[in-house]
Amino acid sequence: MTAIPEKKWERKMEKRKKKEKGDGLFVNYCYLYKGWFQMSRWNILFMVMILAGGVSSLYMGLYLPKIAVSLVMSQVPLHEMAITFGLAGLLYFFLSWTENAGYRLMNSPSLKYRHVLEERILHKICRTAYCDLEDPDYKKRIEHAKHLYQHWDRDARQCIWDSVEFVYLLITIPITSGMLMSLHPTVIVVLAVGTWLQYRLSQRNIVWEKKYRDLWQPLEMRIDYISWKVADFSYAKDIRLYAADKWLLPKYKKLMGERRNWKKKQIMHGMGLSAAGKITEVVKQMFVYGFLLWGVISGNVRADDFVLYVGLALSLSDSFTQVAMRLSRVRESMLSISDYRKMMSMPDSRQREEKGDPGLPEGRAPGITFSHVSFAYPGTGENTLEDVDITIRPGEKIALVGANGAGKSTLVKLLCGMYEPTGGEILLDGVPAARWGLEEWYRLFSVVFQDVGVIPATIAENVSSSSLEKLDRNKVRECLEKAGLMELVDSLPKGMDTCLQKEMFREGINLSGGETQKLLLARAIYKEAPILVLDEPTAALDSIAENQLYLKYSELTRGRTAVFISHRLSSTRFCDRILMLENGRITEQGSHEELMKNRKAYYEMFQLQSHYYQKDRTEDFSSGLDPEWEVSGYASN
Repeated sequence: MTAIPEKKWERKMEKRKKKEKGDGLFVNYCYLYKGWFQMSRWNILFMVMILAGGVSSLYMGLYLPKIAVSLVMSQVPLHEMAITFGLAGLLYFFLSWTENAGYRLMNSPSLKYRHVLEERILHKICRTAYCDLEDPDYKKRIEHAKHLYQHWDRDARQCIWDSVEFVYLLITIPITSGMLMSLHPTVIVVLAVGTWLQYRLSQRNIVWEKKYRDLWQPLEMRIDYISWKVADFSYAKDIRLYAADKWLLPKYKKLMGERRNWKKKQIMHGMGLSAAGKITEVVKQMFVYGFLLWGVISGNVRADDFVLYVGLALSLSDSFTQVAMRLSRVRESMLSISDYRKMMSMPDSRQREEKGDPGLPEGRAPGITFSHVSFAYPGTGENTLEDVDITIRPGEKIALVGANGAGKSTLVKLLCGMYEPTGGEILLDGVPAARWGLEEWYRLFSVVFQDVGVIPATIAENVSSSSLEKLDRNKVRECLEKAGLMELVDSLPKGMDTCLQKEMFREGINLSGGETQKLLLARAIYKEAPILVLDEPTAALDSIAENQLYLKYSELTRGRTAVFISHRLSSTRFCDRILMLENGRITEQGSHEELMKNRKAYYEMFQLQSHYYQKDRTEDFSSGLDPEWEVSGYASN
């Protein structure tokens, strides 16, 4: 038995794996067309018009010169010649018009299909587990999948057009070849062999791109990131004040240079292959013309047949060339379809069962239990949280405190269903989290995160997270009043119908950091979820607004379980219990007074913070200047 060379064996195994995974040409295009036909059954008619009209008009166009020469050779009367040729011309026009109309009618649905595909993937991104969005591999798959609805050279519309034209060629090549068989099979063999060589040359471009595209993909992501950040209005002040453009733009230029180098390599690689393909094309055509001329000289080919055979031979030569190019394009486009399919079929890493809500009594907050919960980020090998074992009673007000990196945000994300524990389990009223559908779990929480911005929509829509037709305006007003933002809203010409983000709306406004935090608090109140989570809710507020929020805290959290993350330990006194986190573990818990009596980490942190607010310490923070000089300096200014 002959041994298979190693590289050949590897290619064979790779093809087998692709076949087993259903990642072939036929499977991918079936996926594409299934969605396209489901979107509109009229698309089937448009395809039939293109194929039927295109194939018929091709051969009608090839026969028109033969008809004309035959009529002249037969010395048919002029009026009969005009009628015969006129009717043939009208038929040709009708068939060509049918093909052209099919393309035009197909254009709009194919563009719409791009948007449908984008909507589907955006829906998946919005519904997938939060932890998946932090995975670099997941982000890379999203970037690859975008080709099918963003890149014009490989989008769904182009994929459909390329495949339709490829099918058109698959229909015409056998018909034309059969007609040329009466001339000589050698013509077909030469054209086929030459086209096969052209196809093999074009394939090397695809192989080259598949080999190196993962090297330039990170460059494109960094280029897009810098471009987006520089154009983002929220970064405009920092870019100017810190002259960030002086180091951002050189980085951008360097990345663009590296990407252009890859493009140059791709172009140079393609130029050599293109030149070889052109030489092959010239050789094919020279052979065809030589063979036909010899037929005329030897008397084996009539004048009208000569015209037809020339047309058929040139058409077949062009079809063979086109089929190689179209097959290459179809295979390239298949990469976009395959990437999109892989993205859409990626399994969700969450472990929740979609069985629905186990049920909680209306109007009552549930009890929350972390039973020996641990969590490690994928690939780290170290636990961010270690053996967290706590129970939060219904309606209890909890403060999470600790240094940066202690695990506070991770604990909250676990609670809210963003992450799944790698050890232990979380329960609501004794029911394991695995029995809750994730959508039902989300409905239990109103959360104000620090890093969440506003949506470019009206204030009312931002608060209600719903369209203007569905929101309760009285409820929106009540929530804005509780959050302390109603006075500002009433001062605006359009009130709660004012649009946010003036970069998007001519009459829009931008809120300050404190106002944004109040808006997000109003949104959390509007949801009326039984569990309220506040991540540093006073971080962007001034001291007066902070005090007002604390005075309203009991009202805002009435009947709810509240979890409050704070770095300001002076703000934790109104909570029922304080949990002190250190290195992913809960090291202390109790009321403020109890933890102060323990004189451990919480006590030390509180003393350190309060040090800077004690009146007898103000002498430690002096400018070193003469007070009289400072006063006189300000007065003179």
